[in-house]
Amino acid sequence: MPATSPAPKRGTVVLAAIATVMLVAGVTVTRFFGGGDDRTESTAAESQEPTPRPSAPAGGSGPSLERAGLDVGFAADQDGAVAAAVSYATASQRWLYFTDDEIRDAIAEIATPVAAPRMADEIVLEVSTAREQLGASPGRIWWLVRPLAWRVEHHDADDARVSVWVVTILSAAEVAAPQSEFRTVTLDLAWVDGDWRVDGVRDAPGPTPLSGPQDQPWDAVPFDDALDGFTRLDGEAVR
Repeated sequence: MPATSPAPKRGTVVLAAIATVMLVAGVTVTRFFGGGDDRTESTAAESQEPTPRPSAPAGGSGPSLERAGLDVGFAADQDGAVAAAVSYATASQRWLYFTDDEIRDAIAEIATPVAAPRMADEIVLEVSTAREQLGASPGRIWWLVRPLAWRVEHHDADDARVSVWVVTILSAAEVAAPQSEFRTVTLDLAWVDGDWRVDGVRDAPGPTPLSGPQDQPWDAVPFDDALDGFTRLDGEAVR
């Protein structure tokens, strides 16, 4: 089997108020802003009319609504903060398939009013670059961002801090050799306008497990061929 390209540099993989990462052609072409522990003060923003969706069970953590293509509507308690953090930390799963305007609309729904403008500018710029490079691939693009575990660092009625362990997988023929990245994403959440919103985010590499002893390198074409007929668990098409 042909050898893969050199290992990619580490990058950020997160979501909306979250670090977005895309490893394209062995190079990280997207990231998110932020990194320090400083929190910005949030102010109320006008919210768009939500699109109703099945509500969470009584006492459930959510989500109970969908706005701008993302899940929102989380409970005010700690379980709701965890559910919001897990959802937001993997929202970058959708960035690649959103238009620039859709990304801005989505970020406005999940970030605080103070954090949203800068986040939107950073993510739109970097995702558009990734989209252009990945668009050169003649085959399907496998881009998966999945949560693996979480830990509550802090929670009270007004704010919370939750760390989420995330894995990202990317493969695109002639553009990106099959690769995975593990990162721990820590999100600062603020309770604004009746929902948890991202107010800050930082991430760190790992923990990263070693490959299994029987694993062999893959190129993008045989990787895609081996997954022929598979359906993603989220139901999204592989494009």
